[in-house]
Amino acid sequence: MKTLLSRKISIVFLVIQLLVSAGLVGIAFYVDLFSTKYMVALIGICVFFLAYGIISQMTDKSRIIGRILCVVICLFYAGGGYYCINTYSAIDEMADQQVKVDQISCIVMKDDPAQSIYDTKEYKFGILDVNDRANTDKMLAEVQKAIGQEPLKVEYRDNDTLIDALYAKDVNAIVINEANRNLIEDYYKTFSEDTRVLNTHHVETVIEEKEQLDDITTTPFNIYLSGNDEYGDIKTTSRSDVNIIMTVNPNTKEILLTSTPRDYYVPLSVSNGIPDKLTHAGTHGVDCSVKTLEMLYDIDIDYYLRVNFTSFKKIVDLLGGVKVYSDFDFTSDWGPSFKKGYNHVNGKQALAFCRERHHFATGDAQRGRNHQHMIEAILNKAMSPNILPKYTKLLKTASKSFQTNMSTKEITSLVKMQLDDMSQWKIRYANATGTGSKKTTFAYQSRRLWVCEPDYDSVAKITKKIKHLLKATPDSKEEEKDNKDDKDDTNDNTSSQSLPGFKN
Repeated sequence: MKTLLSRKISIVFLVIQLLVSAGLVGIAFYVDLFSTKYMVALIGICVFFLAYGIISQMTDKSRIIGRILCVVICLFYAGGGYYCINTYSAIDEMADQQVKVDQISCIVMKDDPAQSIYDTKEYKFGILDVNDRANTDKMLAEVQKAIGQEPLKVEYRDNDTLIDALYAKDVNAIVINEANRNLIEDYYKTFSEDTRVLNTHHVETVIEEKEQLDDITTTPFNIYLSGNDEYGDIKTTSRSDVNIIMTVNPNTKEILLTSTPRDYYVPLSVSNGIPDKLTHAGTHGVDCSVKTLEMLYDIDIDYYLRVNFTSFKKIVDLLGGVKVYSDFDFTSDWGPSFKKGYNHVNGKQALAFCRERHHFATGDAQRGRNHQHMIEAILNKAMSPNILPKYTKLLKTASKSFQTNMSTKEITSLVKMQLDDMSQWKIRYANATGTGSKKTTFAYQSRRLWVCEPDYDSVAKITKKIKHLLKATPDSKEEEKDNKDDKDDTNDNTSSQSLPGFKN
């Protein structure tokens, strides 16, 4: 009886190990993060330890050791499965986010008697005639429901004339997209103190889906990296202060980071040919920024990735800070100081580093270069084994900190590719240049703003670089390596270096 009972207990241990092993392998197949060689190795390890478990139960001497090992292995497998599921869930949550959220507000002066939009029956509403008209009309539809009649509208051509009309009481209320509030407060410093919001209508819009690549691990692509000047929900539309095109060639293991100044004076995709600051494209949604940059560089941008102030600070802090390179000694407008060379920064310091432009002779051009340094610093730290203790928490935060239209399958394919070959990538920089001047813009047609007029020679050279990298193959790169008479990259504001973080 004792022997039989002992055998039954052994069978229970072995069955549990078999089920946990099968569960781990099943999870590994489901998340699809590992290449065939790793899957074969995983199955081999599971089979080996299961076979050892069976053999260990054949004799009394090894039986206890076998059971202890079984428990340890099952706990290890369970932990591995937990990390795999967490990783996949985080990727799945941040992927396929093709919705933008606009907050459209009905605003009156602070001393206005109206307490809600139900009190605005006889009010005149000031609105922009063209800019963001679709969202404005949705807010007006809400007002119409509330007052039972079509609201009286007065159209204005830009933010200046609209805000002036409210202050002059030519209209009783105005309708604005909250994405423009910071833009308005650049010139009307006390706007928020002088006014009240009667109602805010949240508008969710599905961003037009682009055709997916056949195989992202073999097809070069462009991804737009947008850094928004807002705190809070990552989906909320706002100005885009960081505008970087990341050109990725998975065949040659090269990345080109192209930075375009936030004040670049270019026609927006929604402005009917009227130039505006590039950063203002963000107030119309990430899709407007993407299309505007496509027009500027004559390229297709396949994907986008958005991050804002809140998410950027959280990620850097969760990484335990990053080591970023500074080209100069400077003290930022937000307090922190930086020395030439490498600086270890936390989230708050990293944000100050990325926002600074006034202390540089080249202004926004250097800020764009600092953005590129910061991207490299984050990538290097993210690939470091030092983040493993914070891995789960980092994933949970990352899933809510980024917005991208890349699919879960595409992201996991890139992860699988990198895990499979552990290649070292080469990163290069390119920076569009221009000259400062004062011009009217699509958003401010009655006020001259400081803008950066494009140097279209630099734009053309960057376009050539992007298209060249998109077409490059390992063979063509070898030919370039052999031909030393090519022009130096510095002639078109580009530089390069290896990215060791990908190799670690």
